[in-house]
Amino acid sequence: METRLQQLFQGLRLCGVAMVIAAAGTFLVQSWDQVGDVPRYLCLLGMTGALPGLAYLCGVRFREGRSARALLITLLALAPIHAGVLGGFVFSQFGPPDQAMAGVAQWVAPHRVGAILLLGGAAIVLVPLMWAAFRVLSRDHAGVLTGTSLFAHGLLLIPDRSALAATLVVVPILGAATWCGLRVKPKTTEAKIAVASLIAPAVLVVARQVLFYDVSWAFWGTVLGACAVALFALGEHTGDRTLSRFSAVPTLLSVGALVADLKLSVSVGELFLLYGLLSAIPMLAFAWKSRTSRAFLVGTATTVNATLAGLVVLFEPSPWASFEAIALGLGLASYGFLRRHRLALYSGIALAAPGFITEVAHAIEVFEPSGWLALVMFGLGLVALTGWLEHRARQIAPGEKG
Repeated sequence: METRLQQLFQGLRLCGVAMVIAAAGTFLVQSWDQVGDVPRYLCLLGMTGALPGLAYLCGVRFREGRSARALLITLLALAPIHAGVLGGFVFSQFGPPDQAMAGVAQWVAPHRVGAILLLGGAAIVLVPLMWAAFRVLSRDHAGVLTGTSLFAHGLLLIPDRSALAATLVVVPILGAATWCGLRVKPKTTEAKIAVASLIAPAVLVVARQVLFYDVSWAFWGTVLGACAVALFALGEHTGDRTLSRFSAVPTLLSVGALVADLKLSVSVGELFLLYGLLSAIPMLAFAWKSRTSRAFLVGTATTVNATLAGLVVLFEPSPWASFEAIALGLGLASYGFLRRHRLALYSGIALAAPGFITEVAHAIEVFEPSGWLALVMFGLGLVALTGWLEHRARQIAPGEKG
């Protein structure tokens, strides 16, 4: 079969999958008034139940495995939609009375027994179908994938729409998906898609919370922090340095969101410096554990703090900013000198010099311990540190004379 014809079939297959998922997705934001909520959900359940039959027809009768696997992947993509709708039924009967559900996402069960029966009936239909889909996509790990998926989708049923509840739902889902990915170690494309489907419930919770309910900076900070940990763990476990390095992005965003949530009554400069120091903690922790991206993560943490300290020294000088600029500048300059890295050497000098001048100027103008005492303590500490490093260097190279 010609390559272009195969590409055409693949494109048509993807279009069909997109149409099915889009049709099912309309149930999440429906605005239909002609039919009751329960009959509508039964239509969704019936449409989902038809997918395995069609997959069997494609795989066995037509002997076309790609279309069969595409239909089973589609089935897994519909699972979060079912969980979201069933969560609406549960919330309508068991949710807090002071929380109102968004109108376009409202699914009302006739009574509590009806909500439980809907949940039980859907589980009887969907759980075997999900197991069969995972069995085809990743035969050896179908049980682990099914159990993790049920745990993740089960959290969508919690009848609470507060930002705190959403946070406590998203983080365990991401943790379970990461654990499952580390255990399964997917090699094939189908197995990778099966593992990736485990984070779909978390994506649905985030989208639901952002579109219809309240979110907080703490919510974003926690979710992004969990994403950073997951990316770093997967990257280190698989040896993919791209994932390990990309974890720096959600890490920086997470710290920024958490700092914003604190609502501190400090100046902009102090807020920038605090953000830099706090962001360095997880970055250096990742670097300490990393086998593939240690230099990159340390360099990113240093660059962020050096940039922020330099900007604060220029536009809002303070003893703290000057002290940080001196320390980072000397560190960069030392690294550049030893490695013969001119950019790092000159950048360190350019950062340390204004910091030193600003610190001296502050010590002249104001008799506060923060100015002259910082210079004295830092100078004495620097001399002592240099002596200790020289001592260590002689121990490592005994033949070299000091």
